[in-house]
Amino acid sequence: MRVLVVDDHALFREGLRLLLLSQPGLACEVAASADAGLQLARSGPDYDVVLLDWHMEGLSGADAIRAFREVAQESRIVVVSAEKSAGLVRAAVEAGAAGFIPKESSPEVLEQALQKIAAGGIYLPSALLASGGESQRPAGAGPRTLDAAFPGLTPRQIDVLAAVLKGVSNKVIARQLGISDATVKSHLSVIFRELSVQSRTEAVYVAARQGVSIA
Repeated sequence: MRVLVVDDHALFREGLRLLLLSQPGLACEVAASADAGLQLARSGPDYDVVLLDWHMEGLSGADAIRAFREVAQESRIVVVSAEKSAGLVRAAVEAGAAGFIPKESSPEVLEQALQKIAAGGIYLPSALLASGGESQRPAGAGPRTLDAAFPGLTPRQIDVLAAVLKGVSNKVIARQLGISDATVKSHLSVIFRELSVQSRTEAVYVAARQGVSIA
């Protein structure tokens, strides 16, 4: 797995790099700003995961997530932040993040989160998921495929939902699947109804609670 760490605090950035490099089969590069990270993403190898600080000088927050989504469409963007309010987590997911890891997390939690994300899952703080009022998959349970978690969806709707969970925009989904924007919106209406949600963000939360994998 190739990971890019983007954080403007040198001590945290380098400490996280050393921690990640201690994991077998994991390669890591670092950048001190979103702009520097975007340059690496444009010119370097494809990254499986981008660990992105939320608060940075220059480009940051939701704008940084959206920029990485444009440049590194196959990478999974995960916010790593000292702030962990429900509103910030929701803003990150709305911008296209596939996960959110509080900076206070232990190395073990970070490793588990990366393994889950690399396997196609979504990682959000357990306390936030537990507060959602829905049943959550047991921690030790293996990942579920989307069609197993949501059997009422057609194969094409599963494709659309998988793209949504990756943070892909409607326009890009339409291009990738060879369908119109209107057809994407029609599929999303059915998906939201099936998941009993009203937005992409809520769909991500439901998928995270169900422990789905989109790999």
